[in-house]
Amino acid sequence: MPETKNIQSKMALFCRTGNEVELPGTTPNRFHHYRRLIFNIIEEHLESSFPIANEFIDSDTWDEMLNDFFSKHDCQSYQVWQIAGEFYKYAEKENYASKYQLPFLNNLLKFEWEELRLYNMENIKYPSYNNEGDILNDSLSLNPEHVLFQLEYPIHKQTPINAIENKGNYFVLLFREKETGKVQFMDLSVWYALVIEQLSKSEITLTDLLNEAPKLFGEIDIEALTESTMQFVEDLKSKQFVLGYKI
Repeated sequence: MPETKNIQSKMALFCRTGNEVELPGTTPNRFHHYRRLIFNIIEEHLESSFPIANEFIDSDTWDEMLNDFFSKHDCQSYQVWQIAGEFYKYAEKENYASKYQLPFLNNLLKFEWEELRLYNMENIKYPSYNNEGDILNDSLSLNPEHVLFQLEYPIHKQTPINAIENKGNYFVLLFREKETGKVQFMDLSVWYALVIEQLSKSEITLTDLLNEAPKLFGEIDIEALTESTMQFVEDLKSKQFVLGYKI
């Protein structure tokens, strides 16, 4: 058994690095076929997982990234689709954004990975909720299959090249539709991002949040903010992100 594991480890190392190894009962000049086969599987998966990155990064740079990842990273995932997450984290750790002068890269890989992760993740049990309630004074029940994150570059609504010119603070909500399994995204203001963040982790109500708004943003028109926030929540209900009212 230890010998079998040793052979497997050597074979895996060769497939990753391309450095020749000696294995009993094998023909060395055929090894490269195995490596090419496995690399092609990983390459095709990453290209389909990061279609925008693959399109906007020149082919030589993209190939160099994939070869570096394939040869040096010890993958931990047992499911092929999860390798995309390891590639994103590896690119971030190795500072590809700076190395290849692609400032938008971390944001773009994160966005595409989170979309893929939500689409493939196991189902999360939905909470029980009421369909009727007071939108301002009752706690709202949200779709649990979502992620909220901040970006420096608006790669979710602009091409990477244009996004470079618009560095700032952007907030994105991704969520998976219960009926279709499709992943939707929304561009959010800082206020709406705060609303979703707080609603998702506590029993807080919209009234509670609106009462805190002046402390966060200074002098504001509370009446106008209340109206726009209610419209925002109604829009989220129509998209089935806000499910109803907590029981």
